[in-house]
Amino acid sequence: MSIVEQSSVEAAGADARFVLDDALPLTGVIRSLGRSVIEVQQCTPRRAAVRIDPERTVEVASALLAMPYMRLATATAVEVRDGLDVLYHWAFEPPVPPDKAGGDGCVLTVKVLQQRGSSLESIANVVPAANWIEREMHEMLGVKFHNHPDLRRLLLDDSWPEGVHPLRKGFDQVLDRPPLPPNRTTDMAAPAPAPSPAMAPPSAPPASGKPRRSMVNIGPFHPLQEEAEFFQLYVEGETVVDVDVRLSFNHRGIEKLDESKTFDQVPFVVERVCGICSASHPLAYIQAVEEIAHVQVPERALYLRTIVNELERLHSHLLWVGLAGHFLGYNTVFMWAWKYREPVMDVLEAVTGSRCNYANCKIGGVRRDMSREQLEHIDSACAGLVGPMEMLTQAVLDDPVLHARLKKVGVLTPQAAKEFGALGPTARGSGLPIDVRRDDPYAAYDRVDWKVITASGGDVFSKAVVRLLESFEAVKIIRQCVKEIPGGPIDAKVEAIPPGEGVGHVEAPRGETFHYVRSDGTNRPVRHKVRAPSYNNIPTFKASCIGLQIPDVAITLASVDPCYSCTERMCVIRDAETRKPLYTFGELVRLSQLKTQHIREKG
Repeated sequence: MSIVEQSSVEAAGADARFVLDDALPLTGVIRSLGRSVIEVQQCTPRRAAVRIDPERTVEVASALLAMPYMRLATATAVEVRDGLDVLYHWAFEPPVPPDKAGGDGCVLTVKVLQQRGSSLESIANVVPAANWIEREMHEMLGVKFHNHPDLRRLLLDDSWPEGVHPLRKGFDQVLDRPPLPPNRTTDMAAPAPAPSPAMAPPSAPPASGKPRRSMVNIGPFHPLQEEAEFFQLYVEGETVVDVDVRLSFNHRGIEKLDESKTFDQVPFVVERVCGICSASHPLAYIQAVEEIAHVQVPERALYLRTIVNELERLHSHLLWVGLAGHFLGYNTVFMWAWKYREPVMDVLEAVTGSRCNYANCKIGGVRRDMSREQLEHIDSACAGLVGPMEMLTQAVLDDPVLHARLKKVGVLTPQAAKEFGALGPTARGSGLPIDVRRDDPYAAYDRVDWKVITASGGDVFSKAVVRLLESFEAVKIIRQCVKEIPGGPIDAKVEAIPPGEGVGHVEAPRGETFHYVRSDGTNRPVRHKVRAPSYNNIPTFKASCIGLQIPDVAITLASVDPCYSCTERMCVIRDAETRKPLYTFGELVRLSQLKTQHIREKG
C-alpha cells in the first residue's frame, strides 16, 4: 500500500497535495472531501483510503452519506502505536452502464486516529448505520466516542468490568475474566430509549387521549426467531411506538480466535460464523487476503467459487420461504419449499463433501476440482428445480391471504434503508438496486448474464418476491457457469502473505458480507474484522416496526432473515443456578478438538 503524493490536487492544509488518477472511480469522491483529507492511500484501482482530520469526522460522514450511491458498510478499530485507529469503510456503487457486465463499485476507507487520552465525535447521529458498530468498538476495543446516542452494552454482559476490552492485544481471557455476576440484566424495567433523529416518529395517539405506554417482550426465546434474542416493544394500546433489542446471548470468540490461527486456518473458522453463509464468509475473508498478496486467482477457480456460492443462495432462499410459510400458517408452502431445497443440499454434499461448512475455498483458489460428471449433475439438478420453483412462486404471488397479510406491513423506505445500511433482499425489497456481485464484481459474476432483482414496496411481501425471483437468477448463473467453465489450474499456490491490509465483500444470501484483514508479514492476521449482513439488517427495525400492530412485528423481524449468531463473537458458559463459570475459552477449544479426534478415530 503506497502513499501517493506531490500533485496538483489540493486535499488538506496549505501544502498537502496528492496524485489522483482521473480514471479511478473514487477520485471524484476523494476530491469532494477537500481540506478534510490529510493523507491518501491508493490500495488498488477499486480500493482507497483517506486519513482525515479527527475534528471533521461528522462533517465527512454527512458528506459521504449525502452522496448518491454511497453507503456505510461497516467500521473497524485497530490498535496502533499512537492510540486506536478507527476505519470507516464506505461502499461506492455507481450505476452500471448497459454495455457492461459489472460495475465500478469501490470501497473507500476513512481513517480517523483516536490518540491516547482523547475521544472521537460519534457519527451515529447522522449515519444510523454507525450506531451498533461504534458501540461494539467502544466496548470491545475501548474507542471513546462523545455525543453517541446510545452507548449501552451491545455484545458484552452488563456485568463486564469497565476498562477491560476483549479485543485488545493485552487482554488475557483467564487473568482478565470478569467477576461472577448476578443474573444478567436486560434493562427490562428501563424506559424506552429517547427518540433520536434517526428513529421514525412514534405513532400519533388516539384523539380521545393518550393511552398508558407499556412494554411487550419478544424473547429471549421465541418460536419465530430461531436463535436467542430479546426485543422490547413499547406500545400504546396495540400500536408499537418504539423498539429496543438486546443480542449477544451466544458469543463464540471468532475474531479473537482468528488472531491465533494461520491465514490458511482462518477460513475453517469463519465458515462457522453461519451455517447458511458458510461459503460467503470464507470467500470474503480470502478475497481480503488475496488483495493484500496481489493474488491472481485462476479462471476455473473463479467459476467453481461462483457455483458453490449460488447453490448456497438457492438453499438459503428456499429455507427462508419455507419458514415464512410455516410462520404464517401456510404449511403447504413450507413443505414444498423444503422438499425442493433437498436436491440443492444433495448437490452441495456431492461436490464439496458436506451439506454446510464446505471447506472448499482457499487463498489463491479452491481446494477441490469438480469433474465433468459432477458438473452435469449440478446442471441437471438445477434444471429440475425450475418447474417446482415456478409453481411455488405463483402459489405465493397469487394468494390473496398472503397479499392481505404481508403487503404494506413493515415498510422500510429507500431513504431509511440507505441510512441504516440495509443489505441484500432487505435493501432490494425497498427498491435499492445494490448487489456486490454486479457493483464490485468478483468470482465469475461479470462473465455470465444475470440481473439484479428489486421490488419497490419495501414491505414484507416485497422481500419475499425478491428472494423468490432471485432463486431463478441463481439457477441461471449456475447453469451458465457449468456450461462455460474453462479448464486449467484451480490454485495459485500462495506461499506467504506480505504486510498490508485488505477488504473483501461478498453478496451472501442475506446481503453483503464484509471482512477486513490486516497483516504484519507473519503467518497470522494482526486484525480480522467480520461484519455479517444481519448486523446491518436487524437495526432496520427502528424504521420498519414503529407504528405496526403487535402481531405484525414478529414477521417483520423475520422478513430480514436475521441470523443473530452472526452478530456475536465471544463466549462464556455458566451454571444457570450458581452462575459459576463451567468452561474457560481454552477448555471449550480443547473439548472441540477432542471431539473431532474421537469422531476421526471412530470413523
